[in-house]
Amino acid sequence: MQLGTGQMSNVLVRLIHEGKIRTLQDLKSAYHTLVMKTHPDAVGSERHLESYLELSSQYGEARAYLASAEDRQSDSEKDGIINHRLGFFRQLHFIESLEMPYAFRKNENIDKLHLAKETAMNELSGWRKDLPELYKRADMEYVGIKNLKPMGPYLTHALALNVRPLIHNLVAYHLTGRDLYAKQARQNLSGIMHRLTANGCVALREFLSILLEDMKNGAAVLD
Repeated sequence: MQLGTGQMSNVLVRLIHEGKIRTLQDLKSAYHTLVMKTHPDAVGSERHLESYLELSSQYGEARAYLASAEDRQSDSEKDGIINHRLGFFRQLHFIESLEMPYAFRKNENIDKLHLAKETAMNELSGWRKDLPELYKRADMEYVGIKNLKPMGPYLTHALALNVRPLIHNLVAYHLTGRDLYAKQARQNLSGIMHRLTANGCVALREFLSILLEDMKNGAAVLD
C-alpha cells in the first residue's frame, strides 16, 4: 500500500507501513513511548506541546491504517467512527494550554478560548448528549472560582488552584492512557469535592464526578 503525502508525515503510520508495528498492542506501545518524549509533564516544559497534540490526533489515523492494512473490515468500520470522547478531552487540553501562561487572566486569548469551548461543547454533544448543559454550568462555576483570591492568615490557595490539577490529570489520562494520571486525579479528591460543595459549585462537582466515574471505561485515546 502506497503512503500518501499526509500519511508520510504520521510517524505511527510509517512504522506500520515499514512493518515495525504489526498489532494494535504494538501501536499502543509505540504511542506511549512517543508520548513520553513530548508530553509537557514528561519533558518538564511545553516546548514539544504542538508535537504532542499532533501525535494524539495521529494515533486515530494510525489505528484506521492498521485496520486497513490487516484487512479487518469490522475493525475498520469501528475506527471510522469519530471519537468525540477523545475530541472533548483534546479540547480541554487546548483550553488548559491557553489559560496556563496567563494564570487564569481571562482577558488573554479570549477569542481562542471562546472558540475552544464551543468546540468542546460540540464534541461533548457527539459523545454524550446529556452532558453539554451540565458542562456549560460547570464551566461558569469554574470561571468564577478562578477569580477567587488567596485568603486567610496563611494565604490559603484559591480553590481553582486545587481543581486545576484534578482536571489536568483527567485530561492527561485520556490523552496518554497512562494509569499514573488516573491515580493522581483521585488524590485529595474528597477534600476538593468538599470545598466545591462549600463554595456552591454544585454543577462543577457533578461534572467532575461523572468524568471521574467515566475513567472506569478506559482512556479515550485507546477507544
